Amino acid sequence: MTAPVFRAPSTAAAPSNAHGVLRHGFASFFRAPVVEDAATWHADIGFVGVPFDGATNDRPGARFGPAAIRDASTRYEPQREWTGWIDAERGSRILEGVSMADVGDVDIRTVDLLENFAIITDAARIARRNCRVPVFVGGDHAITFPIVRAFDGAPITVVQFDAHQDYTDEKHGVRYSHDNHMRRVSELSHVRQIVQVGLRGVLERFEPWEAAQRDGVVIVPSERIVREGVPAALAALPAGGPAYVTIDIDVLDPGGAPGTGYPEPGGLTYYQLKDALLAVAARYEVAGFDIAEVDPIYDAAGVTARIAAKLILDFLGGIFAK
Repeated sequence: MTAPVFRAPSTAAAPSNAHGVLRHGFASFFRAPVVEDAATWHADIGFVGVPFDGATNDRPGARFGPAAIRDASTRYEPQREWTGWIDAERGSRILEGVSMADVGDVDIRTVDLLENFAIITDAARIARRNCRVPVFVGGDHAITFPIVRAFDGAPITVVQFDAHQDYTDEKHGVRYSHDNHMRRVSELSHVRQIVQVGLRGVLERFEPWEAAQRDGVVIVPSERIVREGVPAALAALPAGGPAYVTIDIDVLDPGGAPGTGYPEPGGLTYYQLKDALLAVAARYEVAGFDIAEVDPIYDAAGVTARIAAKLILDFLGGIFAK
C-alpha cells in the first residue's frame, strides 16, 4: 500500500519561519513534525492514530481517542525538536536526540470490520518500514490484532496491560471484537508468548480463562502488583527478546482514569503502570506498542487523555534509554 492509507495532513504544526509568532495546522503528537509523504518519511518514532471503535461491545467513543491524546500531548511540547525532556522524578533526560513524526490517522472506513483490519495492518507495515518504534494510538482494543499481524517475520512476545483478558474465542458467533483480539493474536504463528498484566474482576465465562491456561499465557493479576510491588510481581516474566506491548487504559484504576468504555473496579495507579512499563522496556527489545480504549466521552476533565500522553513519553523514554 502507498500514501492513501493515511489521511493527508495539513500544513506543519509549528512553521519554522514564524516560530513563536504563528501556529497553524492540526495538533500533532507532542508537536512532532507532520508527515507529508507516507512513502519517504523516516524517524526514530512514528505516531499513528487509529480512530476505530467498530468492534466495541459496550460504550463506543474510543474512535475519538487519537484526537484527544494528540491535543493532550501538546502540553508536553519539547523546547526544541529532538532535545527531549527531563524526567523530574528521576532527574534524568529522556529521548534526547530521538526523532519523532506524526504519520497521521489510519483511513478507517465505515462498517466493514475486516476491511478496516486489513487497512490497519497495511498502515502498521508502513510505520514499521520507516521508523524504529511505531506507536499506535487507538481506538478500541480490537486494533491490536491487525497491528500485531504486521509484526511477522520473527517470533515475538506480546505483553498486554489490561483489566480484562480479551481471550474470548467467540460470543454470539462473533470472533472479531475488542473481547476477542488476544485470542486471535494467540493464533498468529509468529507470536511465541503472551503475557497479561493487570487482570482483575470476575469472569462470567470459563472457556477463555481455561484456554489461556492451556495455551501457556502468563498472567500477573492487578492485585499482585498492588500487594507485592512491581519488581516482585513481574519477576516471573519470560526471558527477553523482541516484544510488542499493548496497553488498555482500563488497566488503571478508573478513579484516576475514568475516560474509558469498560471501567473495572480496582486497578493500577499511574506510578505502578509507569514502573511496570519501564521494567518491560528494560527486559525486552520493544518493537512497537499501542495504547487503546481512551474514550473522551467519559473523560469530562480530560485527565485520562493526559495520562495516556504522559505514559507514552514514559514508555518511550525507557525504550530508548537502552
